[in-house]
Amino acid sequence: MAAVLAVVAAFLPTAAHAEHERPRAVLAPQRCSAPPLPPPDGPLVVDPDSESAPAGRSWPVVDRAPHRRVVSGVRNFVACINAGDHLRAAPLLTAHFVRNFMGQTSYRQVPEVLGGLRIERLRIGEMRQYADGSFTTELTYLAYGHQLARVRMTWWPDRADGFLKLNRLDALSSPVPHTAEEVRVEMGEYFFRMDRTVIRAPHGKVVLRLRNVGEERHEAILLRLPEGAVGADLFNDRLSQEDVVTIAQENGGSELSLVNLAPGVYTLVDFIPAPDGRPHGEHGQTAQFTVVR
Repeated sequence: MAAVLAVVAAFLPTAAHAEHERPRAVLAPQRCSAPPLPPPDGPLVVDPDSESAPAGRSWPVVDRAPHRRVVSGVRNFVACINAGDHLRAAPLLTAHFVRNFMGQTSYRQVPEVLGGLRIERLRIGEMRQYADGSFTTELTYLAYGHQLARVRMTWWPDRADGFLKLNRLDALSSPVPHTAEEVRVEMGEYFFRMDRTVIRAPHGKVVLRLRNVGEERHEAILLRLPEGAVGADLFNDRLSQEDVVTIAQENGGSELSLVNLAPGVYTLVDFIPAPDGRPHGEHGQTAQFTVVR
């Protein structure tokens, strides 16, 4: 109960916001609406305008019509993600996002990247509209049931189908749960170096402070593997996607802020390709740590 109350408190609006900027609860609609999936053999065509967005002058979204459009678009995106069919949700991402943020060449690879993503306790903060027609929203939410996240999302209005689509994601400083245990993690070629591998977290709250000390770009994906499995099993066909539970994903930020972690063994993996095209994790960039009460 204490962990739940801490999460709720972290997401409450603050009085310092103007009325139109106060975080608002967003309740996902019952149905997901998404455009059709592009043909499997079709090229991933990136709209050059979306690639440069957001661009031009910007202003807060205060008028009713654009405000309603943005809230509706965010609600629909959350509904599609939480429906669990991430392949159906994939066309709500722009080709620019799939190629340049996810590093994929096909919409059919999106479910592998999203894993078991769910978005809960969502709050919308500041909304801005740009001269090029795009919007940005600051969002705070609970991802995967464990990760406290705060991000700025850029939304692109697709002129072909009329849908508002996620075009860019920038990590912001995440909420840090009260009484969280702090662990420092260095990432490099090809390792995770943690300042401890046994974490005593009486309330199930942990913050992993990430620092890239290498020359290449690195990421930290936190997973729960079956008992006895190790990170190498992700690359030797001993584990299937159904065997793995995603706990959190680093989206360009410097920390993973976690709640409700049960005692057990957790695994960090870097899936970003190395210069030879193989994931960093296949080169040995995995690490395990144990959470105890």
